[in-house]
Amino acid sequence: MNTIIRTPLQLQQTQADAWVYGLIVCGIALALAIAIAFIINWRSDRRDFITRRICFIVIGLVMPAAYWFYNMQAIVPKISNPGFQSMFEETNLKVLLVSIVIYFVAGILLMLGFRNTKLGSILGKKKN
Repeated sequence: MNTIIRTPLQLQQTQADAWVYGLIVCGIALALAIAIAFIINWRSDRRDFITRRICFIVIGLVMPAAYWFYNMQAIVPKISNPGFQSMFEETNLKVLLVSIVIYFVAGILLMLGFRNTKLGSILGKKKN
């Protein structure tokens, strides 16, 4: 997108793009977290779930924040109207928050569904 955003229609399209790409980033982050959870080996001291949990949390915070930062640095300067900039910044913040919430809710549901796998071990020890 190399054009300058000047009209409300262009702004609405940019906001819609931000939502779609934000959800794509959320999905990629979740897939990456699952892949890393399965790559980390089981350890004899039973503390490997802590490593998986740290990776899960870091990925869930860094990837949506990186997308938010990209929008603030690459898209906002291309918006000519300060009012439109403010509207996009608000949308960008909402995308950030929703992406983080969806990531953690979907991740926890997957962990509960696959409780006996490495992904499920992120929640900690299973009660018998």
